Amino acid sequence: ESPRNFFFASFDPGGVVMVDKPPVSFWLEAIPASIFGVSGWSVTLTQAIVGTLAVIVLYLVVKQAYGRFAAVSAALILAVIPSSVIIDSRNEPDSLLSFVLLLAAVSIIRAVQTGKWRWLVAFAVLMGIGFNTKMGVALLPLPAFMLYYMVSSSMQLRRLAIRLVSMTFILVLVSLSWVSVVALTPEENRPYVGSTRDNSIWTLVIEYNGIDRFTSFGGPPAVATPPLPQYASPDLSQMPGPLPPYEYRNPRLGPQQFRPPQITPDTPRRGILGLFGNPQAGQLGWLLPLALFSLILILVPNVTDRGYIRPGAMLARLRASPARSQSVLWGGWLATAVVVFGLADATTTHTYYLVGVAVPLAAVTGAGLSVLWRAFRRGAMTAWLLPAVLLGAALYQIFQSRDLVGVWAIAIPAALLVAAIPVMAFTIWKKRTVGKPAAACVAAGALSLLVIPLAFAVSVGDRIVGPASALQYSPPPSIIEAREERLEKIPSFIDTQNDAGSVFTLGTVNARDAAPFIINGVPTVAIGGFTGIDPIFTVESFRDMAERGELRYFFITSFIGPSPDLRAQDDILRHITASWEDVSRAAGLRPGTLYRYTG
Repeated sequence: ESPRNFFFASFDPGGVVMVDKPPVSFWLEAIPASIFGVSGWSVTLTQAIVGTLAVIVLYLVVKQAYGRFAAVSAALILAVIPSSVIIDSRNEPDSLLSFVLLLAAVSIIRAVQTGKWRWLVAFAVLMGIGFNTKMGVALLPLPAFMLYYMVSSSMQLRRLAIRLVSMTFILVLVSLSWVSVVALTPEENRPYVGSTRDNSIWTLVIEYNGIDRFTSFGGPPAVATPPLPQYASPDLSQMPGPLPPYEYRNPRLGPQQFRPPQITPDTPRRGILGLFGNPQAGQLGWLLPLALFSLILILVPNVTDRGYIRPGAMLARLRASPARSQSVLWGGWLATAVVVFGLADATTTHTYYLVGVAVPLAAVTGAGLSVLWRAFRRGAMTAWLLPAVLLGAALYQIFQSRDLVGVWAIAIPAALLVAAIPVMAFTIWKKRTVGKPAAACVAAGALSLLVIPLAFAVSVGDRIVGPASALQYSPPPSIIEAREERLEKIPSFIDTQNDAGSVFTLGTVNARDAAPFIINGVPTVAIGGFTGIDPIFTVESFRDMAERGELRYFFITSFIGPSPDLRAQDDILRHITASWEDVSRAAGLRPGTLYRYTG
C-alpha cells in the first residue's frame, strides 16, 4: 500500500520506523501477500518455496562432484535438519539467505569449471543480495568461496587477480546499494533506522547486525534494577504482579512431560562445545559430529607426502578432481560456520541462527558418507568404518534426544540399526559387500540417522526465537485471552468514539504490541521500534504529533516490573499517564491500559 514503506522496510502504516533487517526477504514476502492477502500462510510461502528449491539445488551440485549416493544423502539431510525446517516454515530472512548463499556456491563452482565472467558476476551479485537480506552474516562463507576460487582456478596469476578485484568491486557495489540510498536520504524523508540509538544505517550494519551478532549480542550479566514507577492512577496497584512464566512443551510427546530450561541472555555460554550438547545440538539434528568426521574424510585425500615438499603438486591434485577441489569450498564453509556460530553469543539465545550451518553440513556429510560407502564396497579393513560410524552417530542421537522426541522416534532407528549392523558386519566378514543385501542394510542404517531429526523438526511449535530446544512455546490461556480481549475491545471502543487520529489510531511501546492491531487494520505506531527501546521520539516530538491530530490513543501493556521497554520510553509514558485521559474502564479494560489524547 505504500511504496515508501516497501522500499525502506517500515512495518508501521505511517512509515515511522524500519525493521532491523534489510528489505530483500520482505520484498519477496510481499508478492504472495499482495496476491493472497496478509496471513501466516502467505508470508511464509516464499520461505517454503526457496527451502524446497534448496534441497533440489544441493542434490544437483553435490551429485556432479561426489556422485548420486552423496547427493541423495545431502539432500535428505537438508530436508529434515530441524533448523532448516523451522526457518523454511517461518517468515524470518534466514531461509532466503541460506538459499542465496547456496546459489552463490553453485555460481563460484561454475566460474571455476567454465572460466566465464558471467558466473563470477552472478556470484558477486548473489553475495550482494545475501548482504541485503541479512547484512554481515551473509559474508560468513566468503573466505571459503574465495579460497576455493583461488586454489581451483588454473588461470594465470595476473588474470586471476583482475577477476578477483572486479568481483569484489561488484559485490561491494551491490551490497551497499540499498544501504547507501538510506544513508543519503535525509532523516526527515525516511523512517527511523530501527534498533539503533542514533538513527544511522551504518550503526545497524556495523554494530547491531554486525559486531553485536557475534560478540556482545547476549548482553552483560543482568543487574538488579529498581522497580519502575507505576504509570497510572492508584487503581493500577490492584493489578497482579509479573505475568506467569510461559510453559514449554512438546505436543508430540503425549503423556511425557519435559520442561527444558529457559534460554536467557544470562545462560552460560559453552562456545563451540555447546554445539555438541542440547539445546544447540538439536537444531542440527545431532549430526554435527558425523559432519566433522566427514570433513576429515574428504580433506585427508588432499594432503599427500609430495604436497609437503611441493605445494604446487597439491594444487595440481586439487585442480585435477572436482570432488577434491570442492572439499575446500564445502569444508571451509562448514568449518567457518561452526567456529563463528559456536563462539557467537547470539547463538545461545537465538539458536535458529544455526541454519547457517545446515547447507555445508548436509553437503559435507553427504560427501563423507559416499567415501565410507566406497570403502565399504571395496571390502578392505576400512569397510568396518561405515557400520562403526553409523552406529556411533545413531547412539549419540538417541542419547541426546531421548527427552525431546517420542519413544517411537527412538524405537525406529534403534530397530533399523539392530537389523542392519549385524548384516553389514556379516557381509564384510564374508566379503559380500557389493550385493543388494549389503546395499539395503547400508541404506537402512543411513536412513536411521534421519528419523530423529525429522521427528524433532515436525514437533516444532510456532515460535523460532523461544526456547533453544525448539519445543512449542505456549503462553498460558489467561495471557492469550487477554490479548484477544484487547484486540477486540480497543478497536471497537475507538470506532464508537469516532475520533481516530489522522495518521495513527493507536500507539504502543513496541512492535510486539503493535503487530496484532496493524494486521487487523488499525493504524498503529510503536514509539520504541521493534524492541521498544529506540529513541525515535522525545516527549516534545511525541506531544507535537498528538497536537497535530496524528495520534489519538495509546495502549500500555499491563505488565508490572522491571521492563527495559518501558524504562526506555519512561518520560513519554509519564507524560501520557499524567496528561491523557484514562479510558480503560470505558473500553472494558483494566485501568492504566488505554489512554486518549484530549488536548
